[in-house]
Amino acid sequence: MSETANRTLQVLGAKLYYKVCGSGPLLLLIHGGNGNADVYHGIVSRLAEDYTVVTYDRRGHSRSKLEDLTEAYSIETQSDDAHRLLAALTAEPAYVFGSSSGAVIGLDLTARYPGQVRTLIPHEPPLLQILPEAERVQAQKILGSLEEHYHSEGAIPAFMKFNSALGMGMNDQSQQLSAEQLAWLGLNLEYFLAREAPGIRRYILDPAILKTVTSQILPAGGRTSREFFPYHCSAALADYLGTKLVEFPGNHIGYVTAPREFAAKLREILAGQA
Repeated sequence: MSETANRTLQVLGAKLYYKVCGSGPLLLLIHGGNGNADVYHGIVSRLAEDYTVVTYDRRGHSRSKLEDLTEAYSIETQSDDAHRLLAALTAEPAYVFGSSSGAVIGLDLTARYPGQVRTLIPHEPPLLQILPEAERVQAQKILGSLEEHYHSEGAIPAFMKFNSALGMGMNDQSQQLSAEQLAWLGLNLEYFLAREAPGIRRYILDPAILKTVTSQILPAGGRTSREFFPYHCSAALADYLGTKLVEFPGNHIGYVTAPREFAAKLREILAGQA
């Protein structure tokens, strides 16, 4: 495995920080809310023997600073960043894995730039529009309550309640963090609660467009998060596309809580797409 290279890419309104590790077909990992490139640390080394693994801080997160700090959150802008990053790195279609809101960004990327995506694995995307009405209303309430709790109780209490609603505990996201990483975590959390969560709740993707790229999409969910709405979004997406739902070890962030098993499953799926 080659050493990790840290790089930056200027895009409209931000400079993206990204990492490249390994060799082989390109695999882009898109993180979810309150994250950055480092959340995939536990699986990158296990993937980089066979793939050129690219991780990055999405705009507004950690080392990818916004030029305009008041910029509104937009899934389309986020997926355009992923499009530009892929274009800068390869002329070939890439494998893409996205987690949570990163999975929604991956879906938007695949719908808008299908030629850049060989296979997308969206892991538990909170794409509420795909849910049956009663469950969609309940999921909207969960996200709405997150915003209400943030404004009334503050970031940490709101995020703890949200984690519980998704079947996670605060310890699930704990790692050995430096002072700098802890500072990023606080800023990312504020960004997620104030901008990203409302943006995800408002986002609408034309499902008919997804039908045109069905063969490129493998919806996925965590084996221990079957009771929670992001998993149900993946199941509903699989039903809509007429494909099977792929299950990964762990919960909503199994790549953190069970990295060895998660990486093995991802390698297995990607090998089947070769």
